[in-house]
Amino acid sequence: MRSRIALAFLMLFATGALEAQQSSAGQRQLRGNWRLVSFENFDEKGAARPAAFTSGRIMYDAAGQMAAQLMQPGRKPLTSPPVEAERAAAYSGYLSYFGRYTVDPSNSTVTHHVEGSSNPNWVSTPTQLVRWYAFSKDGKRLMLSVKNAAGRVTGTLTWERIR
Repeated sequence: MRSRIALAFLMLFATGALEAQQSSAGQRQLRGNWRLVSFENFDEKGAARPAAFTSGRIMYDAAGQMAAQLMQPGRKPLTSPPVEAERAAAYSGYLSYFGRYTVDPSNSTVTHHVEGSSNPNWVSTPTQLVRWYAFSKDGKRLMLSVKNAAGRVTGTLTWERIR
């Protein structure tokens, strides 16, 4: 009986260690700072069109924390003091968020667990942003894809490693 319990414990420990190792491998690939190269949205027929955000950064660290910022081109400077319409335009042209991230290498997904965001809805209702990831062969490019409920890719962000 004791040997069965010991064996069960050993198997549980080994499974947990393997999952931690796989997660660490996925995290190691993501770790670093990335610059947005392109962001494309795809319609129902798969036709690509550029998204409104043309520049950005995303960062993943070894402690499981991430941050992302996306910006639209041509944002106008604010007057002093800014009027409400200017603030609304500035807000709509910039998106940022941060939080923990978890990696599921078996499904090639990274989940961003939003803790803070320029979009207050993502904070008031805890938001989990699931992204399907792939790397270029040389590891210098990261592709993060967004899928709808049916599993169709609706957008892909391509990032280039900064460091």
